Amino acid sequence: MNISILSGILALLIGLIYTAMTFLLPDAPIGRPMEPKIFPMTLGFLMIILSSVMLFQEMRKTKKDERPAGTFTIDTNLKNIGLTCLFSILYAILFDKLGYVISTLLFLEGELFLFNGAGKWKINTVVSVVFSLIIYILFSKLLGVYLPMTPGIWI
Repeated sequence: MNISILSGILALLIGLIYTAMTFLLPDAPIGRPMEPKIFPMTLGFLMIILSSVMLFQEMRKTKKDERPAGTFTIDTNLKNIGLTCLFSILYAILFDKLGYVISTLLFLEGELFLFNGAGKWKINTVVSVVFSLIIYILFSKLLGVYLPMTPGIWI
């Protein structure tokens, strides 16, 4: 069983539980009683449908590959997913301490290094610096959205 089938089964279970829980939501006291339940039910049904389609496609693909039953394969992308989760946690921890610009620069540098490789470190660094600064200026100065200030740097 590969990771896609496992994630499809997990998504199907979550979708079923989520949809079942939407039926327990209270009815609206005024207006149409089912109104507060429509959007969550739609999300639950979509999750059930999409996870079922994913399971069906993966089962067909696995059948064509004719792997022995019960084998668990790890995609090469699983390492990238794990490192991205780790980088995201570190980003969240460092965000208030280092400020938006430095923490975003470090996060993007790590992600670009992960996906582009070490050979493109110059372009990775340029993209990280330019993106971090432009987004900071856009949100902080033009849109008035508060972002933690980078220690020692006032833009």
